[in-house]
Amino acid sequence: MEFLNALFTAAFDSNLVFAQLVGMVAVLLVAYRPQDALRFGLALWAATSIAGLAGWPIYAGFFAPWGVGYLAPLAYVLVSSFAIFFIGAIACIRQGVAFRERTLTLCTLLAINAAVLAVPLGNAAAADTLTFASSLGSSVGAGFGAFIAVVVFASLRQRIDERLVPEPMRGLPISLVMASLMCMAFTCVAGIAGGLFV
Repeated sequence: MEFLNALFTAAFDSNLVFAQLVGMVAVLLVAYRPQDALRFGLALWAATSIAGLAGWPIYAGFFAPWGVGYLAPLAYVLVSSFAIFFIGAIACIRQGVAFRERTLTLCTLLAINAAVLAVPLGNAAAADTLTFASSLGSSVGAGFGAFIAVVVFASLRQRIDERLVPEPMRGLPISLVMASLMCMAFTCVAGIAGGLFV
């Protein structure tokens, strides 16, 4: 129950993209085509989940006993960046130069976003009452929330008919209006999902 409570709270109640506005730049930059957004969202979800899974033992075994729990975001950033580039290097085996360049660019973008997402995860881990189950639930839920945000934003952005939008509002302005409406929607449901498993 603790895992599910943390997962739904991180994914919906305190969504890192729309409720806390962390990682909004990635959503605005990547969410043009739903296919690309789906791949990016899945990779970001995997990166934050791996960071939560591997970052907790580093925090609990090293940072907490030494009394430097405030360095927990550093553990998540390092673990997630290492995992991203390790998986990217394995994916590039026996591939062409163009594929390697695209993969390196994607890994760099993912590492930067995983670093952005690692800060709230590390702050959550630094709380004294957090256990491994709730830490893992928070990291998987944060990745799932980012995945939902990227995919839904890309789908909505593709459905907007630019011909019906007034000329001054085309492009980035209509994207920001759409992002603000999605932020309001996520804020309206805050407190509902996390309370299901209490």
